[in-house]
Amino acid sequence: MIAVDFKAKWIWQKENTIPNDIVVFKKTFTISDLPEEAIAFISVDTKYWLTINSQMVVYEGGLFRESLPGCGYADKIDIAQFLQPGENVIELLCWYYGNQGRNNKDSGQAGLLFQCEELGFFSDESFLCQRHPAYYTPGEPKPSYLYGGDNIGFDANIPEGTFENAQIFDSATWGEVFERPIPQIKMYDAKECLDVQYNGQEMTFALPYAMQFVPLLECFAAGGEKIDIRSDRYVVNGGPGDEYNQYNSHRVEYICKPGLNQFESIEYLFGEKIVVSVSAPLENLKISYCESSYDTEITAEFNCDCEIVNKLIHKAARTLKVCMRDNFMDCPDRERGQWIGDVSVQVPQAFFVLDQKATLLIKKAIFDFINLRDGDVLKGNVPGPCASELPSQSLNAISEWGMIAQYYKYTGDKEVLGLAFEPCIQYLKLWDLQEDGLMNSRSGDWKWFDHLYNSDEKVLENAWYYSALCFAEKMASILGNKQFDDFIALRKKSIEGNFDRCFWKGAYYSSGSIVDDRANAMAVLSGLCKKENHEKIMKVLVSVFNATVYMENYVLIALCEMGYIHEAYKRMVSRYYNLAMNENTTLWEDFYILGTKNHAWSGAPITIAFRYFMGIDTADAFETFTVNPVQNLFKRMSCTFETKKGKFGLKN
Repeated sequence: MIAVDFKAKWIWQKENTIPNDIVVFKKTFTISDLPEEAIAFISVDTKYWLTINSQMVVYEGGLFRESLPGCGYADKIDIAQFLQPGENVIELLCWYYGNQGRNNKDSGQAGLLFQCEELGFFSDESFLCQRHPAYYTPGEPKPSYLYGGDNIGFDANIPEGTFENAQIFDSATWGEVFERPIPQIKMYDAKECLDVQYNGQEMTFALPYAMQFVPLLECFAAGGEKIDIRSDRYVVNGGPGDEYNQYNSHRVEYICKPGLNQFESIEYLFGEKIVVSVSAPLENLKISYCESSYDTEITAEFNCDCEIVNKLIHKAARTLKVCMRDNFMDCPDRERGQWIGDVSVQVPQAFFVLDQKATLLIKKAIFDFINLRDGDVLKGNVPGPCASELPSQSLNAISEWGMIAQYYKYTGDKEVLGLAFEPCIQYLKLWDLQEDGLMNSRSGDWKWFDHLYNSDEKVLENAWYYSALCFAEKMASILGNKQFDDFIALRKKSIEGNFDRCFWKGAYYSSGSIVDDRANAMAVLSGLCKKENHEKIMKVLVSVFNATVYMENYVLIALCEMGYIHEAYKRMVSRYYNLAMNENTTLWEDFYILGTKNHAWSGAPITIAFRYFMGIDTADAFETFTVNPVQNLFKRMSCTFETKKGKFGLKN
């Protein structure tokens, strides 16, 4: 992380603690000689839109606070190409959320930093500003508390107000500022919605697929008509165990002025349809959209003669992309939380189906996870005030199958190992050995291994823990750090010597009367299951179906790792059939059609298809790779995918 040395001052309108506050800043200046480069550093709580000489330069700049406690980010923008000889006007529309959720941390005060040394100016009281008079906060219904921001309203009848000098605020509020580590949000070209269905005063406009989008409208009005814009994902059910609760997403309101109205929202929505309600008829209403997303593209394709698999890969790639923005998120329509178990499922997918810019968001997720730990406790769902420890997810993240190990496998980036190694060891030390030689159980904030029933927590916890020890041992070897070798060796030996004694029942692993596919899968993936028992475990994994979509990832991988790829294929197409063949362009949160219609942990088919069906693997972070397609599974199979060495096409 690169710290920014700011000479500028934090500024805002006179009152800087108003929630859902939108303020316009303006700086007018004159230059005679155009610079070849003019680097602007911009930091804001929470978001900004930058125009120079009426030309849009940055759409939705700013990055949610914290990869280090109490710290924020600055965007680095070269604005030279937007300057002109003579008078220039820089304007920033800044939106302060004033709240926080599972994806963002609020400093408690709105603020803006802007500096450009080449132009010789820095934000201070010479910047003019005004609270934008047309924006307002709509009334009920309000959005869910689960993610930051609020509904946005705009009254086109209210004229522009008066600019005044900005006020300087104490910089201690915002802490240190670091350069933004990920790309700016990408805005695609605006497209008009042509497929519309009418239901009285409500209109539903179809989008080509599920996306994050910015709505635009154009119409002629008498004046005073109210337009409500939301998506078909506005109301979302809770996930498994919470399916009877409903959560509202964000919506946009617009109050028309007489004559021609043209409006582009600053708030993005998510869905497959745009739902528009009007309080009175309007003339020539036109609704358009701009897709808006993390700046990465789906670069891969997978085709075989099984249409179910083809649909699953296509939907999984779309699901992965829409669950990325300021951070990885579990779902863009309910929580937007960076649950670390979800990220561990997402990471290998990203290396197979997205371009190289996706790697930067993975690295940021790892930095968030390690740097925002609470003492020695590694917590998931950071940044945000709702950070909590789910020991199973944190162990997953630091295991051989988790996000750090998978990131290193495909990048060879030792920096993250150096950052993560000692925090991982200190986290593992929070567990104690029991008299039986296995690990004690830690509840953390939420003792969760998977949704629903029959989860064999004792087997799962010891298997995840052992896998985390194995990856810690690998990190120690790569880094040449031997100071914890005795600790790792002692814990590994104890678990190895007692796992079968306590859990092996002759045909499966169990801590009691439950036969759990998840627990048996993790016994395999941890390496604790002896190879001579693989056939017996295979029979469990093709006949027991406790896993929800999150842990299904590991059940399928376990089958493949044992060499039972045909059995993995049969299980996958059976379990995912409803998700593949329904009308959605993304994958549901659960096999039983619960929760959101798109969820980060649902994309296991990508990993299975590319890593195991096509057999793509690398031992040197994709400097080279091998291809070993499974035989006699499909009559035909082909794929394209991108690495740092370029794009490749493969056929079996």
